[in-house]
Amino acid sequence: MEGFLETTYDKFIFRAKTDCLYTKDEFWAAIQGRMATVGLTDFQQKSKGDVTILTTVAPGTELKQGQAMGDMETIKATIDLISPVTGKVVEVNPALQDRPFLINDDPYGKGWLYRMELTDPEGDAGALLSANAYFEALKAKVVQEAKKLYG
Repeated sequence: MEGFLETTYDKFIFRAKTDCLYTKDEFWAAIQGRMATVGLTDFQQKSKGDVTILTTVAPGTELKQGQAMGDMETIKATIDLISPVTGKVVEVNPALQDRPFLINDDPYGKGWLYRMELTDPEGDAGALLSANAYFEALKAKVVQEAKKLYG
């Protein structure tokens, strides 16, 4: 698929979008100028299961990089949502209110979490992983997760 790095394990395909930056905690940010769209990675949504409940902060909330921005419950776990950037939440994805499963269906598209106005775009970008660096870490995580499941 164009615009993605992909790795396959067994029957599962894991993707990283090439125009995003990533955290080690499995969140992405697509930074454009002083704005960023933020979401959960493909690996995170696949490894944690179907999203059933999503709790988010409200628009206008100021967040620091690494700060909690809500949580989500899946069939397997409750996951803290951690902001990959610093700034003000200007929009919460309205589609997720009634359809949190969009995170599972399209984590880099319709399943985005927030849009934020950034305080320090360059500083945030410098603290995040490039798509290539994240992809290398992703491949190792996929193998590690498979060993847990299959021994």
